[in-house]
Amino acid sequence: MSTSLDDIVISGMSGRFPLSDSVDDFARNLFSGVDLITESDSRWPKDFCDISSRMGRIESYDRFDGNFFGVTPEMAEIMVPESRMLLEVAYEAVMDAGVSPRLLSDSKTGVYVGAVNYGQMDGHPQYPLDGHQKQIFDGFHDIMFNLKSFFAANISFQMNLKGPSLLVDTACSSGLAALCLAYEAIKAGTIDRAIVGGSHMLFNPMISQYKQYMGMCSPRGVSAVLDESADGYVKSDAVCCLFIQRANDAHRVYGRVVSARMGMDGYKTLGQFSPSSEAQEALMIEAYKCENIDPLKLTYFEAHATGTKVGDTEEIKAIYKAYCEAPGRRKPLPIGCLKSSMGHSEGASGVAAIIKVLISYENESIPPNLNLKNLKQELKPYFPPLLAINEILSYKPGLVAINNFGIGGANAHVLVEPNYKLQTSDGLKIAETIPRIVNICGRNEDS
Repeated sequence: MSTSLDDIVISGMSGRFPLSDSVDDFARNLFSGVDLITESDSRWPKDFCDISSRMGRIESYDRFDGNFFGVTPEMAEIMVPESRMLLEVAYEAVMDAGVSPRLLSDSKTGVYVGAVNYGQMDGHPQYPLDGHQKQIFDGFHDIMFNLKSFFAANISFQMNLKGPSLLVDTACSSGLAALCLAYEAIKAGTIDRAIVGGSHMLFNPMISQYKQYMGMCSPRGVSAVLDESADGYVKSDAVCCLFIQRANDAHRVYGRVVSARMGMDGYKTLGQFSPSSEAQEALMIEAYKCENIDPLKLTYFEAHATGTKVGDTEEIKAIYKAYCEAPGRRKPLPIGCLKSSMGHSEGASGVAAIIKVLISYENESIPPNLNLKNLKQELKPYFPPLLAINEILSYKPGLVAINNFGIGGANAHVLVEPNYKLQTSDGLKIAETIPRIVNICGRNEDS
């Protein structure tokens, strides 16, 4: 695939993940095969209402430098942890791209944050006494600043960004849907660059209780993705951001977004909550055909795969038909399942999956899937050519597909390729007779 200066690239990333306060921590844990799902009573008592106490938790959410962002201690106390951390990781993602956030002030930079809104979970504020101004003031701010639309608005406000600023909620596909919207806006020229975020943190046990009773969440708290023992997904925290821009403006390139598409299941006789293999397959084919991409060039597929009995089977069937059966693939296609390591971060899962792919590019290897001991019987016809990764897989970076689908039927599919660094045979030779200027780049005077 040819490249151009107008290509849209990912130039920065940052995040907080279970047991991982940075992308570097996350990478080390993934390659070490660490199970990021842990048992704890830090959110609610163990065995509360028979809910599994195993979950992927960010425990460092109480660390926030309000002075740095000009946020008063009182306001920081009101802001939900996700909103505070999104400010941090958005700033870090821009810095990671080698850009000073101050230089973005007053620019056409968009902010798109994927997150899931659960209804009736925040309760009601205290009813104020007549004339009690402080109660009215506190109640107003508690309501207003915890609107999830502020996840994006706070970032735009703090950095003085003038592009679109919106929360994207398509349930579990929110993260990739946010990327698709940002990608299309840059292509259309309505914005110059974008911060794309994903956020999910769980502080209300009732959500897990209902989903466990309905058979959606694993009562064991084990994320056995693609395994015969899979009995539902495990909840997980994640707060993460990408910085995307045109290649011509980028100081660093982690990867290039070559296609980003969204679709919808439409009506299904099995009901709205049941995923559609046919709709996902159609979207995958559309994603590579619309950009004239050869599907046989795909080198790795990072699946949505959550550990539910129906969802995994429907998705794997779609992957096989779109990328193996239709084009006649014979070579193995590795299947990555991030949720086997950390659980399902719902609205943040798509952004987290892309960060895993970029980590794989940087390390030229793919982390192993955990808890995959006995492949589900109904999946065996698709393996091979699909390849389940049970140990670190040496990998030459190439075209990757990332999939995301939401419980309401909204699907998103993104194709990314690495930054192919050109090397020459004499690239390391230095002419002895010609003086050379050696450029040394650092982020501060000491470096």
